[in-house]
Amino acid sequence: MSRSKTVVHKIAPLLVGTLLLLGLGSCCPEDPYADYLNLIITTEPKSLDPALSADITTGVITALMYDNLVRFGTGSEILPGLAKSWQISDDGLSYVFHLRDDVTFWNGIPLSAADVKHSFERVLNPETRSPQTWLLSPIKGARAYMQGNADDISGIRTVNNTTVQIVLSSPFAPFLGFLGAPATAIVQKTPRDSIALDLKINPMGTGPWVFQEWQADRQIRYKRYDNYYAGPAKLKGLLLNNIPEVLTSAIEFEAGNLDVMAVPNSEFKYWTRSEMWKPYIHKLDELGIYYLAMNVERKPFDDKRVRQAVTLAIDREKIIYRIMHNSATLAQGPIPPGLEGYDSTRIDIPYDPQAANDLLIEAGYPDGCEFDLWVDPGAAISQTLEAIQHYLNEAGFIVHLVRNDWNMMRDAMRKGQTDAYWGNWWADYADSENFLAPLFHSDNAARRNRYSNPEVDRSIEKQQRSLDADERKVLAMEIDSILIEEAPYAFMWYPTSYTVVQPNLKGYIPHLMPNANKYTDVYFEEQDTP
Repeated sequence: MSRSKTVVHKIAPLLVGTLLLLGLGSCCPEDPYADYLNLIITTEPKSLDPALSADITTGVITALMYDNLVRFGTGSEILPGLAKSWQISDDGLSYVFHLRDDVTFWNGIPLSAADVKHSFERVLNPETRSPQTWLLSPIKGARAYMQGNADDISGIRTVNNTTVQIVLSSPFAPFLGFLGAPATAIVQKTPRDSIALDLKINPMGTGPWVFQEWQADRQIRYKRYDNYYAGPAKLKGLLLNNIPEVLTSAIEFEAGNLDVMAVPNSEFKYWTRSEMWKPYIHKLDELGIYYLAMNVERKPFDDKRVRQAVTLAIDREKIIYRIMHNSATLAQGPIPPGLEGYDSTRIDIPYDPQAANDLLIEAGYPDGCEFDLWVDPGAAISQTLEAIQHYLNEAGFIVHLVRNDWNMMRDAMRKGQTDAYWGNWWADYADSENFLAPLFHSDNAARRNRYSNPEVDRSIEKQQRSLDADERKVLAMEIDSILIEEAPYAFMWYPTSYTVVQPNLKGYIPHLMPNANKYTDVYFEEQDTP
């Protein structure tokens, strides 16, 4: 399969040196990576071990090498993965998974039920130090095992070599989706007479891409696994190029050295209005939300009226249109479109600075309401935050942007020292519960703004236990309504991504869940080299 590069116009002369240093702009008589897919990552993964995948980059990278019992499709649907089928008991407590019998790890050893049991015990074992133990905590006996009070997990049983039973402590409706998350991927149980692999640097998966090399801050390289159970990938390999600079990635893409690129917000108009690139742009409404979270235990946000005033004070639609180039949808509440529980009939909260100012006066702040808004400079767009600051100040607030790195910011949030902070949340699994329980249930660590409501807690717990889809939807909408009224967050917008691909790349489909795309069906259309 031959591959031609699409060379376009604007490579700046001053950046030629950068390209040469990256090694992406060099020419070779025979390109050893001609049939490799070139993708971009903007940060280094935390590890190559799926049990440690708590961020999107690590999750996406480990998902190329490992598989789960179940997998997500292009949307929110849950499909068979390493398990070809499963049964769930009527009471929602017992899950029986039947494994495929044609799956092997890269070293040729067949997948077995023992690997599944080992993988889940490994995540819950304190020695692994996985930050994702919550994904498996609903399993009966998980807590006792994590606390060292049991030698194994009573709720996991290998029925035979290809059958695994998992029993939960109580019904938990989203559990099947948990088993599609990167951290619950299946790793190999090392034989007793073998040296245990350090999966952080030496992966051993069943996935379609075999790890070859990790060049720190530069590139991760994979080759195709020819015995992949779902059929080998159409391309020979895959390269993940670490390019954090937006301008550099755009130049590399136009030079034909990258095959897929997220359209940079700063160049949105150029790409989306280009007659050449428009046909190759894919739009995706993502499962995520951006918000301004307010500490409800600190003044001024201990007063609901002040919290409500924040949303009224910000012209979110203008920010989306002028700064974000319509790459988002106005948020109505915590649950994004595409999930059961999103209420499409809800009326948007309007931009009304006068109403915001009236609420501040009513709450006892006639001379202005001052607060610090904490921002992680590595994750926030300064222009957007400055616009938000401007609108809030115009409505009677006095806002100070406090920029600190994420570790300092997270520590301050945990200690309750922040007045407010800018944040975002992305789906770990495609269920409305994922946008409610982690952020608003009183027992969860992600609830860093101190919001607590016993009614919301009870409704979330009821939604988690319910096996009735209609009841779960109604409960989600009821919780959504309470949160909009009490306004612990100013819900800003749901993100939309735009991805551009090279004209000769075929078979690319954007996936709703970041770890769902294995890139096995993409290929390069044969073209005559100009």
